[in-house]
Amino acid sequence: MDFIFFVFIFFYPLFMAVYWMTGALIFFNRRERNRTKPPELDYYPHVSILVPCHNEESCIQDAIQQLAENNYPSFDIIAVNDGSTDNTGQMLHELSREIGCLKVVTLTRNYGKAMALNAGVLASTADYIMCIDADALLDKNALFWMIKHFLDSPRVAAVTGNPRVINKTSLLARIQIGEFSAIVGMVKRTQRNIGRLFTVSGVNACFRKSALHDVGYWSSETVTEDIDISWKLQLRYWDIRYEPRALTWILVPETVKSLWKQRLRWAQGGVEAAIKFGKEIFQWKNRRMWLVGLEYWVSVMWCYSVAFTVLCWAATHTLPADYWPDALVVETLIPQWTGVALALVCLTQFAVGLLLDSLYERRGLFRYLFWAIWYPAIYWTISAATTIVAVPRGLAKLGKTRHAVWVSPGRKLLYSPLRLREARKKPEKRDMFWRLVPQTQKYAELVIMFVSWSLWVYLVMPLISLLVWIAASYLFKKEMLSPGGLETLQNIAHYGTLILVMWAMMAVWIVWNQKRYGRRNRRHGKAPVVTNEQIRERTQLSNEEVDYLRNTKEVYLHYDEEDYPVIDQNVESLDRHIKVAAV
Repeated sequence: MDFIFFVFIFFYPLFMAVYWMTGALIFFNRRERNRTKPPELDYYPHVSILVPCHNEESCIQDAIQQLAENNYPSFDIIAVNDGSTDNTGQMLHELSREIGCLKVVTLTRNYGKAMALNAGVLASTADYIMCIDADALLDKNALFWMIKHFLDSPRVAAVTGNPRVINKTSLLARIQIGEFSAIVGMVKRTQRNIGRLFTVSGVNACFRKSALHDVGYWSSETVTEDIDISWKLQLRYWDIRYEPRALTWILVPETVKSLWKQRLRWAQGGVEAAIKFGKEIFQWKNRRMWLVGLEYWVSVMWCYSVAFTVLCWAATHTLPADYWPDALVVETLIPQWTGVALALVCLTQFAVGLLLDSLYERRGLFRYLFWAIWYPAIYWTISAATTIVAVPRGLAKLGKTRHAVWVSPGRKLLYSPLRLREARKKPEKRDMFWRLVPQTQKYAELVIMFVSWSLWVYLVMPLISLLVWIAASYLFKKEMLSPGGLETLQNIAHYGTLILVMWAMMAVWIVWNQKRYGRRNRRHGKAPVVTNEQIRERTQLSNEEVDYLRNTKEVYLHYDEEDYPVIDQNVESLDRHIKVAAV
C-alpha cells in the first residue's frame, strides 16, 4: 500500500507537469508564435462591457475611465452596482454624466456576482458581452482578439483572456506571477488542445449572448459563477476558447489570509460544479468533457492522499509501534530524491511558462523564476488544504444557497489603483521593487529567498551526483556497477519508461483529437440571435420594460421570490427628486 501511495503522490504531479508543458508548447507553436499584431476584422460588432461591482469605491472610477479609452470601435459600458454600501453608487452616477457610453444598473440589495451579471445582460443591446471585474484593467486591444474567435465560428460561446499580475511588490504577489504563467496559462493552453476548458477566467471573459440565453445565464447558487457557466455551456456543446493575447491586468491577494479565502472559494466552486454536473458529464454524449472531469477528481484524490500521508507520518511518530501497521509507516516528510526531482520539474515548468508569457510583458518574466522556489512549499500546501476543506463544505452547502454573495479578498496595495494604471504607461524601472517595498520587508524577503535557494541546491546535489554516477556507470560499467548499483539503475530506467509512456499517451490523445474533430468544417453557418420575445419569456417583463432597461442610463432593479427582475420605479422617482433638489 505504501508503494501505491508513493507512485500516485510522486508520479501524478510529475506527469501533469510534463502534460501541461507539452500541451502549452503545442498550443504556442500552433496559435501564438509570430502573431502579436491585433487582427483586422471584417466588421466590428457592438460589445457591452459588464462591470459588476460591490463596494468598489477605491477603484471603480479608475476602472471605468480606463475602459472608456478602449481601442475597439463599437462598445458601451454597463456598470452593475450590486447593493454597495459605500460610495460606489454615487461615483457611478457622476461617471454616467461624464462618460456617454456608460450605463448604470443598481440592484437595491446585494444578490451576488451571478445575479449582477444577469441584470447587466438585460440592459444590453449587444450580441457580445465582455465581463470584467471592477478592480481589473482591460488591455485596450483585448476585444479585437476575442471578437475574432466569435466571427470565425458560430459555435464559440465564450473566449477567456490572459490575466496578468500588476501588483508585484510583495513575495506572495511575485510568486503568483509565476503561477498565472506556469499553472493557469499552461492548463488553459493544454485544455484548449483537447477541446474543453475547466473554466473561463471570471475576471475577463467575453460571451455570446445567444449562448448565455441557451443555458439560462449565470447560476446564483454557486460561489464561482465562472466554473458553473463554463460547464453549462460545454455540456450544451458550445465551444470555449482561450486567447492569451487578450490581456487583463489584475490585483492578486498579498496576504496569506486573503489568499486562503480566495483559493477556498475557487476550490468550493470546483466541487459544486463537479457534483452538480457529475451524472451528466460522464455520459457518452459528453465524452469530450471526460478528461476535464477526470483530471479534477484525480487532483482531489491526490490532495487527500497527501493529507493521509501526513496523518500516517504523525501517527508513526506519536503512537506506539504495536498500534500502527507497518504498511502505513511514514518515517519522514523531508524530500528525498523524489522530492528533489519534483522540485526540478516544477522549476522547469515555471521556466517554460514564464518564457511563453514573457511576450506579453514590457520586460521578460524569466527574472521571476527566482521567487518560484517558494511555490511547492506555499501553493501546493494551500491548494491541497483548501481542496480538503472545500469538498465537505461544498457537499454541505449544495442546493442550500439561493444567492451566493461575494466577499472579495482584501488586497493590500503599496500604491493606489490610479498609480498602478500610471505605472503601466511608463517603462518599468529595474529599481521599482526597491523603491516601493519597505526596507525591513525587502531585506527579510531576500534573506528568506537566499536560504530557500541554498536549501534547494543542497537537496539537489544528490540528484546531480546520481546523474554523474549514471554517466560514469555507462562509461565504466565493469569497474563501477555492483548488484546494488544495477538494481538502482534498473529502477531509474523503469521510472523513466513510465514517464515516457504517460507522455506518449497524452500525445496520442492530442493527435487523435485533432484528426477526429479538426477536419470538420464547423466554422461556417449563422450564429443564433436572442430576440426580444425570448427575453420577455425568460424574464416575464413587458415590451415597455425591456425597452426601458435598454434605453435608460440609470436603472434600479430587484429580484422577486422567483428571481424575476423587477424595475423599482419608486426608487427611481425618489432618486430623481433628490437629484433635482440638490441641483
